[in-house]
Amino acid sequence: MAVYDSSSNSYYDEYSNMTYSPGEWAAIQQEEFDERGREWSRKFYLSYNIIVVAFFLTAVLAHFYTVQFKKTVRRSLSEKTPLIPTSSGAPKPLSLPVRYYRKISSTLLYQPAGRYAESYGTMTIIALYLGLNILYVFVHGGASSTQIFANRTGLISIVNMPILFLLGSKTGLLVDWTGWSHEGYIILHKHVGRVVTILAIIHVFAYCAVIPINQRVLLNNEAIVGLIATTCFGIILASSLAPLRARLYEIFLYIHVWFLVLPLPFLFFHWVRTKPYVITCAAIFAWDRLSRFRNVHHVVGTSTNLSGDTVKLCMNIKSSFSEIHWTTGQYVYIAIANLARWQYHPFTIASPPGADTLDLIIRARKGFSRSLFNSEGEHLVAVHGPYGAKHNFDGCRKVVLIAGGAGVSYTYPEAIEIVRTHQAIGEIAPEIDFLWVVPDNSFATWADLDSEKYGVNFKLWCTKEKGRPDIRKYVRESLKECIDQYGGDKNVAVAAAVCGPGAIVRETRNACSDLLWEEYNVDFHAESFGW
Repeated sequence: MAVYDSSSNSYYDEYSNMTYSPGEWAAIQQEEFDERGREWSRKFYLSYNIIVVAFFLTAVLAHFYTVQFKKTVRRSLSEKTPLIPTSSGAPKPLSLPVRYYRKISSTLLYQPAGRYAESYGTMTIIALYLGLNILYVFVHGGASSTQIFANRTGLISIVNMPILFLLGSKTGLLVDWTGWSHEGYIILHKHVGRVVTILAIIHVFAYCAVIPINQRVLLNNEAIVGLIATTCFGIILASSLAPLRARLYEIFLYIHVWFLVLPLPFLFFHWVRTKPYVITCAAIFAWDRLSRFRNVHHVVGTSTNLSGDTVKLCMNIKSSFSEIHWTTGQYVYIAIANLARWQYHPFTIASPPGADTLDLIIRARKGFSRSLFNSEGEHLVAVHGPYGAKHNFDGCRKVVLIAGGAGVSYTYPEAIEIVRTHQAIGEIAPEIDFLWVVPDNSFATWADLDSEKYGVNFKLWCTKEKGRPDIRKYVRESLKECIDQYGGDKNVAVAAAVCGPGAIVRETRNACSDLLWEEYNVDFHAESFGW
């Protein structure tokens, strides 16, 4: 502890038995402050990175369970269930762990109503992530001084940037390992982006409170490059607001990509501890671009306008140097040179594997899709992909597929492929109920909905004639009907998959949540794209 002597204008440090001038003592205090900051930073780097890696490893293990172990168990249970439904005999009771597992799964799967509401499982992950970052901001005296608070917010912002780039990768570097959908990536990407941007802005304003910005800029160049980087983040945040994004989507895409990359060189020179994270971000971005370059196919496509402002884009599967292969549920990014050369838009592949053409069903709205609708004919198309993983319905006795509008691009080939793959190996295909919700019959004139030909129970629901369907009731009753045929056996595996507007996805999801709460063996899968 130092004692100030006003007569000599000096500080006496009892611990070291030394006397210091005010300037020397201020330098010592600053060095001690910096050392405490470095010590906390080392602990933060280690603990935060361990938590993030543990989260992704858990996601990988959960995916492995879903794809491998769960599939094996489902097949084992399916083999014990007669292929021909029977109500004789009492169903085997569920074990306590299985009952609890399905109750918890039901709760996490449920999605409340609301424009920005996600499933409880997704919102739990988001809440834990936000809570973790808030904890690190304030723990161990994070708010004890404005300078410490400024350091903390800047540090946590930069550490989250590699996660932001990883989740924003269009090739989905973790897709094969985690099985996350495109929409799942986007949801997490948006929240990580908000944390990075908001903390960076707080970092700037907190430092302005310590040292006025005009003096800070004059003192060193670190503040200048940091301010430029934060301005870029602020522009991205402003352009990503829902009203602006909906009206200026094409501009949003350009801003979102390039204003995220532009700050990297500025952040590299902002502070010595930012360099490893900036290099990691640059490596992820470079790998994403390289992967896209290696996985691009330049093909000729023909667009045909269908009823209901819908476009069917049929593309050759063979390019000059490669051939496109895909499975159901995968998606591609496309860019059309004469419409928007540098814009890549994701679409689910609408043709079954092995088809002669790769088809996309696109609903014309604004921007790119409207330009495509207004330019019917032949186009040179750059196709990136396919990406994503096929959802497995092995062992299911019944699969209910729900489509809303252009969402049929996923459910239609899925229905055909489920039947085809079972027939190819000599197995009885599961019963498939297919419901397609459209405004009127003209929307579906292009599709072959021959139930006898494909072995699928196709149903078309026209909202102009019948009003809005009760999707939740339909899915519940359809799956429950199959289970009742097996005497109410809760080990009978059934599934529902959906692609379409948010309301249809939510109702299908909640129908499966209802059945899981009643401890039935239900699987759920959703395909959707959005920002």
